[in-house]
Amino acid sequence: MSLPPNLGEPTLDLHGLRLREALQRTDAFLRREQAQGTVAVRIITGHGGGILKQAIGDLLAQHPSVARVTTALQGDAARVVVLRPRLRR
Repeated sequence: MSLPPNLGEPTLDLHGLRLREALQRTDAFLRREQAQGTVAVRIITGHGGGILKQAIGDLLAQHPSVARVTTALQGDAARVVVLRPRLRR
């Protein structure tokens, strides 16, 4: 996992991953960060309109840990994901 300069959010870089692995890592990353009480994360897919970017967008749109998704300030290569508060038991 690469940690490029950002505003301090935990970051998942999906460059070079196959689709299945990228989806699995993204799901695990979101669940882990939500469980730790993280408010927002950054997911880097890279530029372009490839199948990976589309599939990650679809996953984020329906993922139970995700409250909101926005593109990062530097363009469409990264998304900032606001997580739902963790459930207290």
